[in-house]
Amino acid sequence: MDFFTQQDRARRQTRTLVVLFIAAVLAIIVAVDLVVLFLVAANSADSGTGVPAAFSLQQHARLLTVTSLATATFITLASTFRIASLSAGGGKVARSLGGTLITPDTPDPLRKRLHNVVEEIAIASGVPVPEVYVLEQEAGLNAFAAGFAPGDAAIAVTRGSLETFSRDELQGVIAHEFSHVFNGDMRLNMRLMGILFGILAISVIGRTILRSMRYSRFSSRSSNNRGGGMGAVIAVGAALTVIGYVGLFFARMIKAGVSRKREYLADASAVQFTRQTRGIANALKKIGYNSTSALEETNVEEVSHMLFANGLRRFSSLYATHPPIEQRIRALEPDFDPDVYVAELHRQAAVDEQTLARQETDAAPSDARSRLDQLLQSLLIITPAAISGSIGNAGEAHIQHAADVRRLIPAMIRDAAHSPSDALLLVPALLLDQDEAIREQQLALLASTFNHEQLARIRELYEAAQLPEAQFRLPILDMAFPALRQRPREQLSQLLAQVRQLIAANDQVNTFEYLLSRVLMSHLRDAEHPQQAGSSKRRVRLSNSVAELHTLFSVVAWLGHPADEAAARDAYQAGMLALLTSAADWPPYQTPGQWTRQLDQALSQLDNLSMMLKEELIRALSGTISHDGRVTVSEAELLRAICAILHCPLPPLLPDAQAPKTP
Repeated sequence: MDFFTQQDRARRQTRTLVVLFIAAVLAIIVAVDLVVLFLVAANSADSGTGVPAAFSLQQHARLLTVTSLATATFITLASTFRIASLSAGGGKVARSLGGTLITPDTPDPLRKRLHNVVEEIAIASGVPVPEVYVLEQEAGLNAFAAGFAPGDAAIAVTRGSLETFSRDELQGVIAHEFSHVFNGDMRLNMRLMGILFGILAISVIGRTILRSMRYSRFSSRSSNNRGGGMGAVIAVGAALTVIGYVGLFFARMIKAGVSRKREYLADASAVQFTRQTRGIANALKKIGYNSTSALEETNVEEVSHMLFANGLRRFSSLYATHPPIEQRIRALEPDFDPDVYVAELHRQAAVDEQTLARQETDAAPSDARSRLDQLLQSLLIITPAAISGSIGNAGEAHIQHAADVRRLIPAMIRDAAHSPSDALLLVPALLLDQDEAIREQQLALLASTFNHEQLARIRELYEAAQLPEAQFRLPILDMAFPALRQRPREQLSQLLAQVRQLIAANDQVNTFEYLLSRVLMSHLRDAEHPQQAGSSKRRVRLSNSVAELHTLFSVVAWLGHPADEAAARDAYQAGMLALLTSAADWPPYQTPGQWTRQLDQALSQLDNLSMMLKEELIRALSGTISHDGRVTVSEAELLRAICAILHCPLPPLLPDAQAPKTP
């Protein structure tokens, strides 16, 4: 899948969504106006004034205008309120549906397997690990991803999925959900939730009135004053309910129009991710022929478009949010025979829990160490097209690499990354300088914030984190991100201030220190303001960003050739020439001075580029990095960090992982 094309498509769909929302609101306004006219006419007939006069539109123009404005305002405010309430992130959506947060230290092998699968796919994709939830009350087979950006994402699966799917099947389902994250579908789904709430709000009010009147009738049968007043209230409730069904019809049509095609794309993306159709295809078969995807204990109407499979108990194909299960299976396996599958289903044995527990052990196998050593000795040869093509398109080799990295990270560091308290200590531990004098200066700065025991723990984590491979750096940060998100905002602000102090303690900023702190700040800012992540309203052009491009390409060229100014100049020119075809359009190469501050400003500006321009930028940047025919691990991780800040998740660069072909 083409990450940049899909992101651009999602933004266009957002505009379409606004048009459809306006059409739905107009239809509801017309319905409300008709009900008002009917009530006025009925009242006029009762009072003897005559029906024809009551239906004079000119006579009641002011009333209809007020009613229309009030209806439009109510729906808009309801949608705005719902979207604002969702700004807390995907975790809030999961919790509102009854989700239980799964922590990495869970003793249950099924839940540990789920967390490991999510963590591996996140590391393989180059995004922070999302929160993981289980809908404990739901026996149906389903899942969803919620959030506005990777920094506030949450992945949730039902208890039925957890207990029924094998590891391969679970991996296929999770890869499907991650594709919604990469393709911009997750943000679109959250906005759709807010819009649907406004459209359905009138229906909710009508049903609430009818329900309260029913209870009131039972509780006040002896009252003689119920008469016309209660009848009028019931009539209003019934009218609002009918109007609500108009909104429900439009809401389901909107969901169907936005959602269906994206499910086929997500299925194909999951196959591309895992390099095998078996996992996701078998998951779909179990849903279609062995179980159900319906959610019984959850108000599914609002979130049905977000689910892995249809969650409604009854639905019409006219406004189904998902294609039929058999069609999705045949798109993956054209020769699928339902009769043969059902016959084989009865012969399948359940997975033994002890085997499952052994599969999810954190012990590092020797072949994982061997594979990573082989990678470190390999020469990374990349092309700009391969780099841009791999963004948002991790594959099987990336997942295997992520599993190796996760298992080879020392247990102390892994446990600290998963701990909300230790994660705050792990970040400064990762930023301590290898020079003892500078390190002691940094620890002295930390002494104003941390007590003696915490400082001792930071020292301990620093010693354990002395890993030679650069591939461990960003994964550790990604693993720690869910734990960091659980801390109060004041603590996170204090952490960012500490990060800046630690970097400032060293006059010569280490590249790793910079990229780690910048990625951390980007992730935390996205988590705090998820609706703004990667969606700035102020779009800029390349021609208006020449100074920022000059800074970015100069820094990257210099970091790749710190002792060879001629080679750095050639690398700089290669990248700039690929982006701006005339040398007269950009200034000559200049060795960066205070490059961290300049690069901060440049990346903030360039993050406002459109996705299609970001693709051009990353291709050109790849040309600068690979200008000398080879890419070091440090250069690869620097490129991944820059891509993360630009909201273009780049998987680890592997010599044997070819970029997927885009359709």
